[in-house]
Amino acid sequence: MSTTRDYDRGRYAREQDLYPAEPGPADYESDVYPDAGIYRDDWGDEGKPVADHQPRRRWSKIVDEWMEGRIKFGGTGVKRKTAALLLLGAWGFLPLFFMLPSLFTFNTNTIGGSVDDTLGTGAMVNLFMCLLITPAVTLTGQRWFVPLRRWYGIMFACCGIGDALGAAFFDDFAGSPFAKLVEHTFTLIGFLMVLLAIPLFITGNNWAQRKLGRYWKTLQRLTYVIWGLLFFHLATLEGFGFQRGSNGSGFAGDGDAIFHQRLYEYCACSLFLLTIRIPPVKRWITARQEEGRTRLVFIAVMPIFALFVFGFIFIVNELIFKGTHSFVENPSSE
Repeated sequence: MSTTRDYDRGRYAREQDLYPAEPGPADYESDVYPDAGIYRDDWGDEGKPVADHQPRRRWSKIVDEWMEGRIKFGGTGVKRKTAALLLLGAWGFLPLFFMLPSLFTFNTNTIGGSVDDTLGTGAMVNLFMCLLITPAVTLTGQRWFVPLRRWYGIMFACCGIGDALGAAFFDDFAGSPFAKLVEHTFTLIGFLMVLLAIPLFITGNNWAQRKLGRYWKTLQRLTYVIWGLLFFHLATLEGFGFQRGSNGSGFAGDGDAIFHQRLYEYCACSLFLLTIRIPPVKRWITARQEEGRTRLVFIAVMPIFALFVFGFIFIVNELIFKGTHSFVENPSSE
């Protein structure tokens, strides 16, 4: 009997060497911030990991392993993954970079005149980049870029908090700093978004994740609440998508006023981000990938992805346009 058990244990060990276990969700939890929806997205209806089938796994693992390789830079080796994450993550800091000159010189005219356009738009860009990670994982199966979720989440919180502080202390609205944040519907909603972003910012680290345990995932899902509140913030800010005189992202006489409305940009981007998260859609994508019909998946999602790119380009264009004026401390009047 002992010989049989020893043989079985030896065969089991050899099988483990040949077929190592797939990494579990705990291996990825530290990379998730603040869009904890990935925990739900990466798990099936029965609470078990979605099967990682060979055609999809082969390609995604090849890319992930290639990104772990090193490139020579200045006589030293740097991981391709590290270099790519630094380049992609640098865009998240761009809104704060635009505001640095006015902060160093304490130019209240620039801070009060453009902080909402620069940091507010920058917060929107970072939020969408953070929310984009889960659909990217779903469609490609790659995970090397997952750490960007936490970085974009942190930058979103920093931009949102900076926007609120600038509006409270340097805006033209009457009243105390707190009154400026609550006297209008859109400012009140924006203030609520910032309040929700603060605990996400504080707990966006491994230490907080270990201390909070399973409650950490629930807390991080407040990101979806912020995502929904952003719609009402932009709707009340811009007249529910209708240009009325100077009310809106564009100004009176702007030939592209509708496309410059941030509410329309929000809807164009959110359609793709939301659709890929719908469980039946995710199951359909997974089924087609199992069949090796990845091309069909990309053809199916291309229209809404193109709409996402279209709306996102307008948001980034506004950020660069307004941010450049903020950087030279000559805030735009648009």
